[in-house]
Amino acid sequence: MKNRISILLINPWITDFAAYNFWAEPLGLLYIASILREAGAHINYINCLCSSYNKNPKPKDTGCSKYIRRIINKPECLSFVRRNYAIYGIKEDEFINNLYKIDHPDIVLVTSFMTYWYPGICKLIKLVREGLGKRVPVILGGIYSKLCSSHAKIHSNADFIYTEDDLVYLLKLIERTSGKQFKSYPQVNRFSDFPLPSHELHRGVNFFSILTRRGCPYSCNYCASGILSPTFSSRTKDSIISEISKYTKTLKTKNVAFYDDALLVDSDHHIIPVLEEIIKKYPGLSFHLPNGIHGGLITKRIAKTFFSAGIHTIRIGFETADEELQKKTGKKTTNSEYIQAVNFLREAGYQRKNIGTYIMAGLPGQTAHDVEASIDFVFQAGGSPYLSYFSPIPGTKIWREAVRCTPFPVDREPLFQNNTIFILGNKNFSENTIQYLKNKAAELRKPH
Repeated sequence: MKNRISILLINPWITDFAAYNFWAEPLGLLYIASILREAGAHINYINCLCSSYNKNPKPKDTGCSKYIRRIINKPECLSFVRRNYAIYGIKEDEFINNLYKIDHPDIVLVTSFMTYWYPGICKLIKLVREGLGKRVPVILGGIYSKLCSSHAKIHSNADFIYTEDDLVYLLKLIERTSGKQFKSYPQVNRFSDFPLPSHELHRGVNFFSILTRRGCPYSCNYCASGILSPTFSSRTKDSIISEISKYTKTLKTKNVAFYDDALLVDSDHHIIPVLEEIIKKYPGLSFHLPNGIHGGLITKRIAKTFFSAGIHTIRIGFETADEELQKKTGKKTTNSEYIQAVNFLREAGYQRKNIGTYIMAGLPGQTAHDVEASIDFVFQAGGSPYLSYFSPIPGTKIWREAVRCTPFPVDREPLFQNNTIFILGNKNFSENTIQYLKNKAAELRKPH
């Protein structure tokens, strides 16, 4: 044990006005855990979003739930927002107790997600410093560190901000920082070479999430997929099936969520063979697609296979019915493609309530009328509308326009990149208008 590198991995708190557990797992961190284990490291894990003593509130059979939360003071720059601000996850004393149970880690790895959740990361690293001392180096990785690396270097108090795509660089950084050597370097050049992620670390929830691919061949102007995963790469069918088989048994769950950005690309050679194998060997599982699939890629065969395989939750990333905005944002799905996709899904056996459809609100240049028209279009086509507020993401094609069109300093303060906040700076969307659109979408989702 003395010669093995001991590494503590931490999934941090969320700090926001709202948060809900839609099958969320820190998949990047769980993959890194498996890679480090293969390299010979000793791994400990603290999940700040799931308590060992108290279950998350209002769990659903699907695996979703609310998070435990505590109201905290808003950051001063957000004091104008008329909503409660909260920290989501375990209490501070539970985190500290978990930290003290871990025997002298050589290094701490912290992941990150939304850029505007960074206050929870700063609080976390401060407590790590107090509990373990400054001698234990902290590496911060994940989405915030990649998209806002300069901000993270100044504000996070981490020793290293990890932004590289090459995981061999991470292994070498850990060796250099800890002064110890791994027993070997696992094969990590391609995503298909990665070991299965260590879902068993993320216990306390009735689901697990899967990535069958990294990246996306499309280039929607609001999406950061190409920045976070520059190479579009896929796993093998056998690897995906192995993960489903192993962890439905290990975690005793039937709920599996696919979190791909481009699940349906080349579906005849990718997801369809996977689902056909599931139909044959693993009936009775419940699959969920929360990440917004491409409606234009849904065929009659895909719809039937979805239904037979037990895909219960579908979300289509439609965004808008305005044809000019569709062209501007990347033409992910046209109106005629959406109508056809809904028809295929309905013919396969899905009801309106199953065909959730994301509609973007607050895009630069967008009007409230466009959003309402898109809500009506989705409903009339047979889908179920869900509002998704636009969040400006650094480095995306629409970023510069988003910075210019808002009174908020989104390029200097990531807190204003919050979708709840950014739309408040859009003169086309008053608070009353936003609430009206939200209520309308919710009303149309009710059984009629």
